[in-house]
Amino acid sequence: MAEVPKITDFHKVVEPHLHGATLESYESSYLTKPGDNYGSIMLSIKAKIKQPNGNKEELPLIAKLPPLTNDLYWQLFHPERTCITENTVYKNLGPELDKLQLEAGVLPTKLFDGFSRYYGSRISLNENSTVVDRDALLVQENLTVRGYKPGNRHDSYDLAHTVLILHYLAKFHALPIALRLKKPKVFYEKIRPHFNKFDMNENMDPSMKDMLSTETIADVKLVAKDNEKDIKRVDELFELYNACNAGLEADDGPYTSITHMDLWINNLMVKYDETGVPAKLKFIDFQITQYESVVHDIIFLLLSSVDTKVVEENYHHLLRIYYNEFINTLNRMNVCTKAYSFESFMAEVQRVAHLQIPHALFMVKVVLADNSTLPSEFKDMDMSVLSKNRGKETILNKVADIMHLAKKFNFFY
Repeated sequence: MAEVPKITDFHKVVEPHLHGATLESYESSYLTKPGDNYGSIMLSIKAKIKQPNGNKEELPLIAKLPPLTNDLYWQLFHPERTCITENTVYKNLGPELDKLQLEAGVLPTKLFDGFSRYYGSRISLNENSTVVDRDALLVQENLTVRGYKPGNRHDSYDLAHTVLILHYLAKFHALPIALRLKKPKVFYEKIRPHFNKFDMNENMDPSMKDMLSTETIADVKLVAKDNEKDIKRVDELFELYNACNAGLEADDGPYTSITHMDLWINNLMVKYDETGVPAKLKFIDFQITQYESVVHDIIFLLLSSVDTKVVEENYHHLLRIYYNEFINTLNRMNVCTKAYSFESFMAEVQRVAHLQIPHALFMVKVVLADNSTLPSEFKDMDMSVLSKNRGKETILNKVADIMHLAKKFNFFY
């Protein structure tokens, strides 16, 4: 493994968030392996801090850096935008949602707890800079020390996990809508400007874009065999998906909110109670979070990360579970919900759901990438991992499942 990147002036970022304590020293190591995280470098930090009373403690943290060692991923993930977006989730969005809930009378112990604790960020060593550079940094609590566990991308979520995630997701979506409606000045000045469209294709070499599309379509052709209608439709869906990503900003609407837009199993961490039941959740990795329809997150989650049988047997129940919690959250925020009928929600699902089929099909190779095909160092990661995993039985089965579910629930054509 390559040498761990050094962090300059780490203390200047974290000390303002230590309530008077000072950082004495720290040790760092890589947190994730190549293939588990693409758009950033994640470091585990063992920080030693000194409290104002002289007591010394160890504080486990996570440091998130842009893809310093991989120029390709710097180009694709465009940290100049993604770092600022993710920082805004922790610096602005989280605190404003807490304040909104408290003002509505929500007990402090009942506040939305889907974000990890924030310990500071920067986009450059130059405090006056407005451009993200290689010294950008985001510091958060180490969730694993608090009992949160990452999912296994080779093991899809069961019904219990899915119900928990949908409850959290409904709150995550509903609260920014409530903020927009109750405090428009705060929303449009402090939140909305930082969540514009993110189009990875914009910074991608045309030959790479063609390769990625070709690789995905090749698997679809293996699954669809001679069904030219299905193959043609997948081609059309990729064109629609790319046009959506490159298109105009989403208009304000009943179901337009701050959406994660990359909600798969690697970006969720679950905490279990003493009997092993999933009890709490944290969303992570808000790099490509956007202002979009909430349906993008729901459908991508179900297609990419939930067991196919669970979706097949419970699809409409799952949508209702999400909807009920979404409405309950708006009601707790004293938002009028007359415009939010279940029929209008289902109409939004039908309007948007098909756009996440190509996203899910493309991500199959990422989610189910064979560990043996992944390099040992971040600098060596490239898109050839997709080619190396084409045609594998597990991938073809998942591609077939995605197409089957989309057809069964009437959002393929």
